[in-house]
Amino acid sequence: MNIAHLESSLNWGGQELRVIEQTQWLNANGHNCWIVARPQSAILMEARKRDIPNTEIDFRGSANPKIIRKLIRFIDQNKIELIDAHSNRDASYAMFAKWLTKVKVVRSRHVTTPIKHDFLHRLIWKYGNHQIITTANKINEQIIQLGLAPTSKVYTAKAGVDHNRYHANIDGSALKESLRIPSDHKVVSNIGMIREDKGQLFFLKACEIIAEQLPGVTFIQLGSATADTRTYESQVKEHWDKSKYKDRIKFIGYKSDIENYQAFSDIVMICSIGTEAQTRLVSQAFLMENSIIATTVGGLPEMISHNNTGLLCPPQNPEALAEAAIKLLTDSKLAATLRKNAYQHAMEEMTFEKMMDGMLDIYKKVCS
Repeated sequence: MNIAHLESSLNWGGQELRVIEQTQWLNANGHNCWIVARPQSAILMEARKRDIPNTEIDFRGSANPKIIRKLIRFIDQNKIELIDAHSNRDASYAMFAKWLTKVKVVRSRHVTTPIKHDFLHRLIWKYGNHQIITTANKINEQIIQLGLAPTSKVYTAKAGVDHNRYHANIDGSALKESLRIPSDHKVVSNIGMIREDKGQLFFLKACEIIAEQLPGVTFIQLGSATADTRTYESQVKEHWDKSKYKDRIKFIGYKSDIENYQAFSDIVMICSIGTEAQTRLVSQAFLMENSIIATTVGGLPEMISHNNTGLLCPPQNPEALAEAAIKLLTDSKLAATLRKNAYQHAMEEMTFEKMMDGMLDIYKKVCS
């Protein structure tokens, strides 16, 4: 198939990485796949860095005639059979492509935030695609309850990751030493863009509670802010700067090789308080045999079975997060059991191949 992934976002995060990796997999497995994105966007730069076929379209507004013509010209020139639109703005242009050409359209939804359902947005959801793919059952429920699509038209693609990249045999000891983390320290990690809905302030507060009780623990945060979240980053750093445990809490910044940091992490802690679908981070942690603690936000409870593959806590509750971490850090038998269960589940349900096989089945069904 000839497939185009449309992404109008300018920033870089889990959604954009997922689109990039899906495109790479499709190209490596006999399909012709492009990234279509805005000039200077992070995803376009990454596509070029990885030699992924790409084209620039400056998705602005929702019905610009010049942009519609440019998209249709791209579809015709490259004989595109299917478009997968990943954000609201590009989904509106995909709708026009559906109406004006023979191209099939899949609408992907990656976040659990409330869906806008005014007249225009309802029009795009109901008549702008042939199929909807989401990253959490919670999103499906929202779409169906709003009457935007029937159950038969909505499919959940579980967050799969490459088990050849994320595995427990990576040696992280040298990197741990380079960060001046004592070799005998346990490590609790928080990974993700510094953003209010990701809950880094609650992570810091949980770290302080843990540090008060367990001296042999170091905490790391991997991720950076965007231009839109600098204010929140300042709040987080201000809290950190005033903490008496700041020397044991390290801000690493954005890293593309997060598996090397997970390799020396004992616990991965997801502190989200707002939007969170089925994040790839859970799949990565399961495959790398990290213990995992997460909040009961969005699609996280769909991925983590409490007291079976990980521990779940209410959001905005650093005391509960700390209690869960202390439980795993002091009960090695429980931690080992949860890690073993999580790894087995991930190998059965959370590999990248499993995810892409399911998505490819949907693509083929839409195009048949």
